Amino acid sequence: MTRTLLALLPACLLSACATSTDCGSDWAAVGERDGRINAGSQAERYAAKCSAPVDRARYEEGYQRGFSQRRGPFV
Repeated sequence: MTRTLLALLPACLLSACATSTDCGSDWAAVGERDGRINAGSQAERYAAKCSAPVDRARYEEGYQRGFSQRRGPFV
């Protein structure tokens, strides 16, 4: 069981799985987090999973801000 959870955790983190804190929260902050980890825009995924509407403009604004904060050779 523990191995299964450990195997699924990286996949969930990389895909920016929608959690209760993602849905209906500050969309700019969610986008910024996704941008920092270079998850790709997840606005469509959140729109499908969340009952609250996604403020796509705020999400994309946050994503761009987070992506610009990335460090390392892949910036």
